[in-house]
Amino acid sequence: MPLSKPISLSQPLLRLLSAAALVCVLAAPAQAGQVLADQAPSAALGRDVKFTVYLPDGYQAAGSVNYPVVYLLHGAGGDENEWRTKGGAVETLDGLIKRGQIRPSVVVMPTAGPASWWADGAAEKAGTAIMKDLLPYVETRYRVQKERSGRAIGGLSMGGYGALNLSLRNPTQFCAAAVISPAIYDPLPPETSAARRTPQFVRNGQFDADTWKSLNYAAQLDTYKAGAARVPMWIVTGDHDYLGIAPMSANLYWRLYQIQPKQVELRVIDGDHEWLVFRDALPDALQYVDKQCRQG
Repeated sequence: MPLSKPISLSQPLLRLLSAAALVCVLAAPAQAGQVLADQAPSAALGRDVKFTVYLPDGYQAAGSVNYPVVYLLHGAGGDENEWRTKGGAVETLDGLIKRGQIRPSVVVMPTAGPASWWADGAAEKAGTAIMKDLLPYVETRYRVQKERSGRAIGGLSMGGYGALNLSLRNPTQFCAAAVISPAIYDPLPPETSAARRTPQFVRNGQFDADTWKSLNYAAQLDTYKAGAARVPMWIVTGDHDYLGIAPMSANLYWRLYQIQPKQVELRVIDGDHEWLVFRDALPDALQYVDKQCRQG
């Protein structure tokens, strides 16, 4: 039986078929995590703590796997969606996990509320709400690791202040911290800082310097140094930060270096106090905390 003649395709038809194949490849579903909205009841605040949670690709199928968890805190004026909508957190996480640069992880992005700074200040106990209400809720509802080695924290600006202070106050609870453009003014915040207007640092209708100093990281260092646990820190800031955070970050780095020289890093990158910096800083920050927690 004679063989069939090969089909001869014209160049235009070949180009059309190639283009169609490329469209099919690009349209194929990529590895992607799932994003959900949730809220944790908070006795400390008397209201729920809203949060967005990122569940890595395969979370639903891996019914017996417990994942590392990262708590990612927003800045002043933000909410539980800011890291997702402005910071590209979901795309960053998808990419890092797909390339094997971090482990598949659950990432919790809570909202602070109007008077927060993630601290127990003059207006409300926002720090207690995170540690005593949000963390237990997440660890009950989601398949996350409950050990220190599986729990990290990070944040930007006000959230950097929060990530730093919460980890210094609770070093046995976090295996690493990412501190991005942290609003950690020492001794006092500039007049342009939102800290001057938040109820957490206001008493008798005015910004209270003593309250700020008692809650800022410098007041926690002696107790932290006296303890045995160390939280590896990744500090990053823009060199043109108009709030003066670059020198504040360098000072933080040096003070922590005296305590844990091999467990603190400082990066100064080009940029201001802006989302271009925060977005660019996030991948390296997540890789650092993931590596430190795996080693710990």
